[in-house]
Formats: sequence, structure tokens, C-alpha cells
Amino acid sequence: MSIFDKLFGSKSSSDPYQTEAQFETNLARQVSMTRQALAQFREHEDRELRLEFFFYTNKSANAEALNSKLVDLGYDSRFGESAGDSALFMTTGWTTPIRMDEATVINWIETMCRLGFANDAKFDSNRGAHKLGRPQ
Repeated sequence: MSIFDKLFGSKSSSDPYQTEAQFETNLARQVSMTRQALAQFREHEDRELRLEFFFYTNKSANAEALNSKLVDLGYDSRFGESAGDSALFMTTGWTTPIRMDEATVINWIETMCRLGFANDAKFDSNRGAHKLGRPQ
């Protein structure tokens, strides 16, 4: 098992929550929204802040596996049934402090989208990542 497989896991092809095409669309949307948000928050550039994250999936086991990987990254993470939709499960929490420059935040967004997709979950930065986080 490669380090990539260990971090991202292996994607199940049966009954996926998000198709590859949906993943690509979501990734492009998340990066675009992040660039727009960063332009509004230039005063925070070069600070380190914790970002809030949200992932959605249709299986509790996916939310739990993703949660485990996020905890392994040192993030404060939890999972459970979505309050807004009992058919969905979510994984949410806060990152370790992240430098607020464009390259670092875009890299983080791309990594979170890929981590979600690898664990059959959808990353949603609209719910949290653009709410500037807690200082370290």
C-alpha cells in the first residue's frame, strides 16, 4: 500500500456518492470560490488560521473512514448524521493552523476535494472554509 493509498484510501466504484465528473466540477468550483474569497481577505495573508471544513456522503462508514484520515492529519474532526438531511452523513471540524496565502490555501482546497473523493464524500468549502477560521 502506497502512502497515497494510506492517506486517501481506495474509492469504491459501487453506488458512488459523487461521480468523477461531479468531483471535477466540484473541484473547479471550490478553487474558484476560494480565489474569490481570498481576494476579500487580503489582510489575513501570511497569517496562520484554522479553517473549518465540511464533507458530505451517503454512508456512515465513509464519513467515519474520512474522519479517521482527517484526525491522522492532526485535524479536530467528528462525523455523524447530517442535521439537515437524515439520508446524509457529514464529517466536519477544524484544521491545524494554515498559512493564508493563495498557494497554500488553494493546495489545501485541492487536497480536501481529492481526499473527499477518495473516500466517496464531497468537500464543501462553501459551508466553512471561507469563514476565516480561528487563529492558532
